[in-house]
Parts: sequence; C-alpha cells; structure tokens
Amino acid sequence: MPNDHGSTAADGHASRVIDRRTLLAGAAGAVLGVALKWPSQAGAGLASLESLAEVRFDPVLGRRLQQALDKAVAGSSGRIPGAILHVERLGHGSWTGTAGLGRLDPDVAIRPGDRFRAGSIAKPFVATTVLQLVEHGRFTLDAALPDVLSAEVTGRFPSAAKITVRMLLGHRSGLPDWSTPATDAAAARDPGRVWKVSEFLDLAAAQKAAFTPGARYEYSNTNYTLLGLIIEHATDRSWRQEVTERIIKPLGLKATVVPAPGNRSAMGPDAHGYLEVNNKVLDLTSVDPSMAGAAGGHALVTTVGDLVRFLDALLTGRLFQHRETLRAMLAFEPAYDPAEPGQVGYGLGLQRRVFPGGVETIDHLGGAVGYFAYVGRLPRQQVTLAAATNSSADPSPLLLPALRVIADTQR
Repeated sequence: MPNDHGSTAADGHASRVIDRRTLLAGAAGAVLGVALKWPSQAGAGLASLESLAEVRFDPVLGRRLQQALDKAVAGSSGRIPGAILHVERLGHGSWTGTAGLGRLDPDVAIRPGDRFRAGSIAKPFVATTVLQLVEHGRFTLDAALPDVLSAEVTGRFPSAAKITVRMLLGHRSGLPDWSTPATDAAAARDPGRVWKVSEFLDLAAAQKAAFTPGARYEYSNTNYTLLGLIIEHATDRSWRQEVTERIIKPLGLKATVVPAPGNRSAMGPDAHGYLEVNNKVLDLTSVDPSMAGAAGGHALVTTVGDLVRFLDALLTGRLFQHRETLRAMLAFEPAYDPAEPGQVGYGLGLQRRVFPGGVETIDHLGGAVGYFAYVGRLPRQQVTLAAATNSSADPSPLLLPALRVIADTQR
C-alpha cells in the first residue's frame, strides 16, 4: 500500500503535467481557449436532484453553475474531457451537473453518478479513522512514532522519536515526500505495477529531513503513508478495512470503495482518467490502487455525491463521539504554500482557504494519475460541493468560478 499526492507527471520525456500542488495556480477563472470538438452535455448532464424533503434547488444558481461547468470544459481545448459538479445547500436541496465526456474513443458522455479516483481526498478519510482510534484510547495525538510503529519502520527516520501522530496529520513532521515526478512517471509507464509501502518509506528515508519536527508546515505524502501503518499497527487490520468499517459503511457511501492492491477491476460506472504525454492521450483509468495507498492516488474510488455526504457528516460531528475531536481536527494552524493559492491553514486532515473576495472554504483536493477531485464546504453560505475532472489538467477554471458563483448568489 503506497500513497499519493494527487500529481501525475508524465514519463521521462513526457509533456508538462499539472500536479496536485498546482491545482489552483491558474488565474481566477481564466479561460483556456478554443471550444471542444464534442458538445458539452449541458442538457443531458444537468441533473436537478431533490432532497428527501423535496426542497427545490435554486434554478438560477443551477443555471449559473452549469454555465461555469460548460465554460471550463469547452475552454480547456480538450485538456479536460469531462467534469462533474455536485452542490448541496442546507435546507435548500441539491444539484448535480456535468459537461463533456467520461470516455473517449468511443465518446461517452460523463454522467452525474460516474465514479472516479479521488487522490488525496483519501487523507481526510484516513485522518478521521486515526482520530476515532484516538477516541477509543488506542494511542494519543501526542504519541511519538516509536510508540505507535514498529522499529523496522521508525528506524528509517532519525527524527522519529520527535515526531508525533498530530504532526503527521497536520504535515508538520519534517519528513520528506516520497512522491516525486519520477514516481508519478513510473505509475504512468506501468499502470499495473503493485507498489509496496516499503518502497515509499525507502524513497523518503533516502532524503534529508525538510525541517525539525513541529517547526512548520510542509505537505508530504510520507506522513499519510505512516498514518496508514499506524492504523494497521493499532488494529491488526488494513487501513482499508478500518476506513470501510468506520466511515464508508456507517454513512452508506454505496458508491465508495478502497480496492485492495492488485484489484484493477472496474468498480461500476466510471469516468475514464486521461493523461496527455507527448501529444498523445493515454487512458490511465486502471492504475493500481496501491499507488498511492493511504495518501490517496487511485486508492479511493468514489462519486461527487458520496464526497459531499462524507464531508457533511464529518463537519457536523457525526463521525466522532466527542465534540473535542472535531475541534482538534479543525484547529487550523498557519499553512501558507505558494503552490496552494488561498490556503491559509491545515488542520488534522483538512485545509482552510480564503480566496479573493473573502470566499472561505474548509476542504481538501486530490489528484491521481488522470484525475482531479475536490470537496469543500463554504461555512458562511452553508453549502457543500464536490467536483471531479477526468484528466490531469489544472481544474481551476472550474473550481474558482463555481466557488465564486455560490458565494455571490448566497450573499
């Protein structure tokens, strides 16, 4: 079981690829140019979903969101084959829209319920599981790594005794990231490769520590590789089993799975994931879920509806026994990162952003080989949304306008 950070570089002489850390680097709402040669699925893809109470979603907001979807896909000049957006507003119903294609050759329209690989959005699932184990007394947030991991693991890292579970959750351990353009390229070259956790640990251990544990923030997938191992050390079960039993099943996330390494079979209706390398579009839907395990990658297969259901349940405290646990998760420490525009804080598995115009979100984004995904809550507007695109192109032209539309409409 490895882990991901949602980037997808090409192979040795591959073309440039936007990774997880440049997700929002585009100018706010910038349009990329020529329309796609296929029609957007505005009519076929728009799905106005009614809540159980049959509350009608604001049709004006729905139309504006659909326009943002269509513009993002059409303006990508084919870089984004298709996109899905799901929005729920507390007490005001929900809406799902699509644009573009979920599959190329033959062309198949992307559908509202299509599954995709959610990349680093696996991290909030893993973080929630870790915090549940803390609630059950398996270990504490301030436990040092030698107390929660085997010597075989901690012996690789000289600073292990100074690193706590809390530091791993908040990316403050100083451990270097095993995920590099080289590992992403290897996954693209050999989608069927089953990656071992030991490979990632060795890649991280071969590098110097980035900083003294606890000194500052720096995103590193190595943190969540270790958190997956901590879950397994504490429970004698795989982190996948624990996430499934503690989160996916209780919330009824019927379209969400965490397939085992080696299981590359189709998980139901899905959007194929694409990566452009040397002007050639590769279908990388079936990259093995071991890339990148507890840190994301192809490990989490889900839908936009399930992601919204998960985040809503998490932020209302339904997944914890004590309010203090959620408060600890949402205790955002400063986490400035120039590659993450808008990010001002990182908690224990969740990000906080403030965008131009004062739009605030609690969220997480994720990238996998051939996909980008996002789930976030706008607390002031009481709106939760999830989005997915089936390529490695920068999805900012969709996410930023959609967030702005929601914020403007709900002022």
